[in-house]
Amino acid sequence: MSQIQRSFLAILTVSAAALLLAANPSFTHGLIQSSCAPWDGPAIAITLSPETVQCDRALSGPYLNLGVWRGLPLHDGQVVKFGSGSDNGYASRCTKENDCQRADSGTIEFEKYNEKSGARGRYELHFKGGETVSGTFEVQWCNTRSICG
Repeated sequence: MSQIQRSFLAILTVSAAALLLAANPSFTHGLIQSSCAPWDGPAIAITLSPETVQCDRALSGPYLNLGVWRGLPLHDGQVVKFGSGSDNGYASRCTKENDCQRADSGTIEFEKYNEKSGARGRYELHFKGGETVSGTFEVQWCNTRSICG
């Protein structure tokens, strides 16, 4: 293989890796706040984004929505599983607002949780077609008022 072919192959490999990273962003930044469960009980909502998120600003790109409504209040080390036969919460992957795909199942692990400041943990979400989205997160608490019921 010539030097030109090796250089071209290296550029092609780097370009393909960059495209894969752009197509599968890392959802590590976000917010956590009080929310309402489907039956108007208390819940916790988490929004994860590849970019820094602020409480009073709408998201402009792709993001994940995670929700927990069973096992509250949350605590350090808590693992929340949802999916077929379980009604503990949900997760959705959104390309933009109102354009979301619900996960078939998933797990959210809260390594640290403090209702006044935020949470840190990891998630693994399973979508139709066998696709899995996973990662870690560190979210800041957003002081919003949710009136459920």
